[in-house]
Amino acid sequence: MPSVIIGAGLVGSLLAITLKKAGEDVILFERNTDMRLEELGAGRSINLIITSRGLHAVKEVGLLEDVLALTIPVTGRMMHSKDGELTYQPYGKDPSECNFSISRAELNKLLMTKAEEAGVEIVFGHSVHSISVDKDEIYFTGPNKIERTEKFERVYGTDGANSQVRKELLKLVDSPSESMNLINADYKELFMPSTASGEYPIEKNALHIWPRGSHMLMALPNLDGSFTMTLYLPRTGEDSFENLKTKEDLNNYFKINYADSIPLMPKLEEDFFENPQGILGTVRANPWNYSDRICLLGDAAHAIVPFFGQGMNAGFEDVTCLTKHMNKNPKEWKTIFNNFSVEQKPNGDAIADMAIENFNEMSEKTGDERFLFFKEVENELQRRFPDRFRSRYGMVVYTLVPYSYAQSAGLIQQEILKELCLDKTEVDSIDWKKADALIDEKLVPFQKEHGVKLERYKH
Repeated sequence: MPSVIIGAGLVGSLLAITLKKAGEDVILFERNTDMRLEELGAGRSINLIITSRGLHAVKEVGLLEDVLALTIPVTGRMMHSKDGELTYQPYGKDPSECNFSISRAELNKLLMTKAEEAGVEIVFGHSVHSISVDKDEIYFTGPNKIERTEKFERVYGTDGANSQVRKELLKLVDSPSESMNLINADYKELFMPSTASGEYPIEKNALHIWPRGSHMLMALPNLDGSFTMTLYLPRTGEDSFENLKTKEDLNNYFKINYADSIPLMPKLEEDFFENPQGILGTVRANPWNYSDRICLLGDAAHAIVPFFGQGMNAGFEDVTCLTKHMNKNPKEWKTIFNNFSVEQKPNGDAIADMAIENFNEMSEKTGDERFLFFKEVENELQRRFPDRFRSRYGMVVYTLVPYSYAQSAGLIQQEILKELCLDKTEVDSIDWKKADALIDEKLVPFQKEHGVKLERYKH
């Protein structure tokens, strides 16, 4: 009997390739139609950032070069103030440290095609409605409401934040827990086309942010010279979606908050009123597996808000973590699933927390002088003490150290920064000998305790 994967999104398609390469018989079911055969509906793509964990995962299955061909390097944040002033904040300690902007749709199409080339059957248009572990059967509703039953050896749930597999799994366990917490910020996708000559209208290799407190506009580059724009805005309140009912409302809001973007988005009104308004939230569930029969990965286990750019990367890391445990305990599926869940659950919780914190940072702090000063000092600490100090952001996006470690180490680093920056406003005034001593006293013991090395992942 085959292993059945539910959900042919990014994580499900990568998992299918991985399991097939490991010799598993795999069949992949997707509730939607084949996205490769139709135009992608506008407004739902949200460009992604692929970083160390995602790059590592695609490299493991031999697809690194195929994926990189779809990307644009992004080396830092470009902040746009209300009066149009630009402030650039590099991500890493040097330009070689960058993230990669990639189209969700194009990456998904690539992974589905590579899964089929590896011998995986993908069945589209089928939704799960129940699972019987006693009968080894999973039940689907297909096109025209035709029922289908599939025998299975194992079921993998990669069917997203509203996972039906998760709901079925939690019926089978004692003391299950599940939560979905929405933030009071929805999103709309907008679009900034390339110039008439096909050039990028704003800096190509940057994530652009217009931080405005409780709301913000964000832009990521596409391969064709355009930018995918995302407006994050509360559902209710003074500056909110509920108060943007007319074209006049929209134009006034943009003139006040994002005036420099208006000439660059000729279809602003059309995009805003035609594209759907998406919700954002965090899913937590426990457990992630039922014995050796069902296992959750990606958003089905730990959906997060997109403000650390780690949703896909965390899901891809699930696949590499599962593979690691498959190699350690071949065919011992209960042990594999249990060990995978024990290792990854704390990391899923950690990146969920950090993603919410990063929303506050991006929308409220990236325009704050004191925050920017802390970032300058942090970057200098990385440059001077590269083997002992790595920013939390750097650990998350440029290394493979566990998210849970990065979260805890980040708290220690904030203590160090606060002490170093007390009554200081210039980087040149920082006491670097004191910094050296504080790192040795507070951070190094924690690194040794967890056996962590801060090497940058080199793809």
